[in-house]
Amino acid sequence: MKKFLTVLLTTLLYILPSLAQNPKWLKKVRGAQAAIMVYYKNGDMKETQGVFSDEFGTILTEYDDLKHATRAVVVDANGKEYPVKEVCGANAMYNVAKLRIELAKGKITYLNPASIPAAENSLVYILPNVKAGKNALCAIDTIKKTETFKDSYSYYTIGKPANERQKNSAVLNEAAEMIGLLQLAAKEGKNSYVIDGKFIADMKIRPMDAGNNDLKAIYIKKALPETEEDALTYLYLLDRKDSSSYMACIDEFIQKYPANTSGRVLKAESLIEMNNYPEADKTYEEALNTDGINKDEVYYSKAKAIYTLNLNKAYSKYNDWDMNKALEDTKNAYNSNPLPIYTQQEAHCLFAMKRFDEAHEKFVSLTKTNLRSADMFLNAAQCLIVQNKEEGVLALLDSALACYSKPYPVAAANTILIRADALTRAGKNKEAVLGLNEYEHLAGGNLNANFYYGREQLEIKCRMYPQALSDIEKAIKLQPKEPLYCAEAAALNFRIGQIDDAIEYAKKAIAIDEKFPDPYRIIGVCYNQKGNKVEARKYLQKAIDLGDTMASGIIEKMK
Repeated sequence: MKKFLTVLLTTLLYILPSLAQNPKWLKKVRGAQAAIMVYYKNGDMKETQGVFSDEFGTILTEYDDLKHATRAVVVDANGKEYPVKEVCGANAMYNVAKLRIELAKGKITYLNPASIPAAENSLVYILPNVKAGKNALCAIDTIKKTETFKDSYSYYTIGKPANERQKNSAVLNEAAEMIGLLQLAAKEGKNSYVIDGKFIADMKIRPMDAGNNDLKAIYIKKALPETEEDALTYLYLLDRKDSSSYMACIDEFIQKYPANTSGRVLKAESLIEMNNYPEADKTYEEALNTDGINKDEVYYSKAKAIYTLNLNKAYSKYNDWDMNKALEDTKNAYNSNPLPIYTQQEAHCLFAMKRFDEAHEKFVSLTKTNLRSADMFLNAAQCLIVQNKEEGVLALLDSALACYSKPYPVAAANTILIRADALTRAGKNKEAVLGLNEYEHLAGGNLNANFYYGREQLEIKCRMYPQALSDIEKAIKLQPKEPLYCAEAAALNFRIGQIDDAIEYAKKAIAIDEKFPDPYRIIGVCYNQKGNKVEARKYLQKAIDLGDTMASGIIEKMK
């Protein structure tokens, strides 16, 4: 009897591991694993494996081998090849990726990720490599440790190390549910890990993933977010440098949402950026002939695009795409839907066509709409300024400035500067100086020498000599090699009776440009003021020799 029990136990020791490694569902689920051939720009190719997780052709795999891939092909258990259609998620930190193939007719074998985490010490089955023989056995192991990440997902440590061929193999529980994918330990010989399959399956492309570096490092087209609104936001945020991938996403969006105006408009505008005007024109026409499309938005997009092209001197005219066409399509947009923004575009077209009176009328009309703003008054004023019509300009500029509250924001700086110029032309020099002071404050002092020279000229007219002297010195500091500024400082110092300073500045001007006559004349006048007639005549004669027309009159008065 004792001998019989010994034989029985020995037999069971051989049978039980075999049964554990050959669960009844093994052959059925092995078809869920697939080989993945990954191709790179330099022509290299790597092979890895993954697991189908749903009936739609979604496959879960690792991230590392997909990084920098330009395309990938999935080979199922029957040897059928499927090009990877899109990337549905990627996470470099956890080394996982989610792909989708273009599934042909027929069903595929897939493994649903387990909804309940595996318990510690529970039995798990590691499927054989996808290329292993039909009779290959599962590897059996146990969960030694469970950690939770991202609140609800599990990261498991199993009891044994795994080999390279087991990487990305599906790990199942006793109910044939996929716990996750096997990941190798960082150091050889250490216990391996299992990343929760539900975490990989739950990964989705979201609008902000347009800037996701993990996704951008895979050069295969990315899936669109699930909702129409999120997909459109994603398109707006997507980097357009990879034009082929970007256009593929737009085409998919149009296919999914054919009545969404923005998809076709984005495509046309992108084609124009690529200088593909015929295709852009075709896209606009297709949009205008598609049910549900907002035609006014299409006309407006086309009008803006043509308008912008014609402002570029390098633009070579395509077909009838000139400023007249831009104006025509703007009017078509307005006729389809009379919005003020279309009137604004019409005004811009008229201004570009130098039809200033018509443009002025449009801009003024817009000040009575919800587009009333400083820019509308400013644009209306510019229509008069370019025609040298001063009447009404200051009133429009005052209205523009009144659109801002005090203290003025930086956005008001341009209006203030243009208004100061108009005040100067109107002879209102003190007001102009005050305007330039406000502009300087808003500019944070980041101004060039010409600004300070211009304000100095106004300050002299207003007899604001200390301010004028300060400004011309700022101009010299900013542009010390400009002789005009030194000569101007010399003339100003002479005017306020600082004769020695005037001579010093004039000599600086001569040191910069010895053929500049003005500083010689100024020095001559200064020496005459000091009673040194000899030096005065010497410098005045030098000015005459260099072509000065005023110095000879001064010499005559000295006799």
